[in-house]
Amino acid sequence: MGGLRFEGTSFFVAGRFERLPKSRVERELASRGAKLHRRLNRHTDFAVVTHEAAGRIASPAFAALRAMEPQRCLSEEAFLRALGLAPALHGKDIEETRLLSLIGLTREEVRLLSLFDVLTPAGGQFGFNDLKVAQHVANLRRRGVSLEMVLIAATELRRRRRGGGAHDLTRLDIAPSGELMMRIGDVLAELDGQMRFAWVQPPPDPDALFEAAEEAESSGALLLAERLYYACLSASPRDPVIRFNIGNVLRDLGRLAEAKAHYLAAVDAEPDFAEAHFNLGHLAMGAGNNKEAIAHLERAVLAEPDYADPLYNLAALYIQADRIRDAVPVLERYIRLDAESKWAREARKLLLACRTVLVPQRRGNEFPSSRRSAAEAAATPLLTPLR
Repeated sequence: MGGLRFEGTSFFVAGRFERLPKSRVERELASRGAKLHRRLNRHTDFAVVTHEAAGRIASPAFAALRAMEPQRCLSEEAFLRALGLAPALHGKDIEETRLLSLIGLTREEVRLLSLFDVLTPAGGQFGFNDLKVAQHVANLRRRGVSLEMVLIAATELRRRRRGGGAHDLTRLDIAPSGELMMRIGDVLAELDGQMRFAWVQPPPDPDALFEAAEEAESSGALLLAERLYYACLSASPRDPVIRFNIGNVLRDLGRLAEAKAHYLAAVDAEPDFAEAHFNLGHLAMGAGNNKEAIAHLERAVLAEPDYADPLYNLAALYIQADRIRDAVPVLERYIRLDAESKWAREARKLLLACRTVLVPQRRGNEFPSSRRSAAEAAATPLLTPLR
C-alpha cells in the first residue's frame, strides 16, 4: 500500500484507531490532499477497517464494507503504513493461492483476517508467520470457534499485550467452558492474567460506547460524555485516545487537575501523542509554568514535526524566556505549515520583531530593551488547544 494515491481521494474509517485521535487522521489526510467522510457512501474512494470494528463483522453496516472491491478496503495497519506512520513489511514471499492450499481457510476468511491485521500481507503475498497464524486459526475454526470470536480475541490481545506478535495468537486455545484462553505449557490462562472472555454474555461494543461518548461531547452533554468515556476506559484502561478525550471533557468542565492526570496517562501509554503533549503545554501555560509548557510543546513538535499549533506556542514561550534566537526557526517552520490563517499573519509580525532584535547582536551590540520588549509583547500563545 506504499503507493496508495491520496491526492483528490476520500476515505471512510470504520471504527476508531486505538492510538490515533480523529483529528490526527483528518490532518494527515488533509496534508496529502485527501478528505475524511463521516459516512460511507458511493462517493467514498477507500474504507479503512480499524481493529475496534472486530465485533461487528456480521452487521449490515459491515456488509457494505465487505461488498467493496478488496483494493479499496484497507486494514488499520496498511493505512498507517501508507501514511508512513508504521514500518514497512518484509519477508513476504508466499502467494495467496499457495497459502490457501496450506491452511484450509476460504479466500473470504483470509481477506477478513487480513483486514483486521491478524494476517499482514504485503503486495498480495504472505510470510511464514502469517502461515503459522492462519493454520492455527483454521484449527480453531474446525473446533467450532467463529471467525468473529477469533478477531475479537486478536483485538483484545493487541490491546492488552502490547508488543505481542504471532506467537501470542498461536497460543489461543478453547477452555472446557468454551472460552478462548492462552495456553502456556499445560496450563490455560486468562488472556492478560485478569480478564476472561465471557462469550455467552458478550461485553458491550466498546466502539459503540466511544461513538456515543463523542456525540455527547460534541453536543455539550459533558457529564454524560464523561460517564460514557469511563465505561470505555474500563474495557481499555491503557487506551491513550480514551484518556485524551476524557482529559478534554474534564478540561471543559473546569476540572483541570483531573484533566492533566488523564493527559499524562495518555502520553504514558503513547509517548509520541502530540495532541496530548500540546494540551498539557496549554494547561501548564494557564498555570504560569512556562518551563513545563516548553517541555511538552517540544515533545509535541518532536513527535509530529508538521503539527503547526505547538510551533507557534513554543516560539512565543521561547521569546518570553529570552530565547529569541531559538524562536526564529520555529516561527519560520510555523509559517511554512500555516501560511494563510490569522495566526500566520501574527507569526509574520512576531518573526519580524525577532529579526529586528537580532540585528544589533550580529553587529556585536546588546539587544535594545525596547526592541526586546516589543517582541515579547507580540508573543501571545494560542489559547485554544486542538482535540
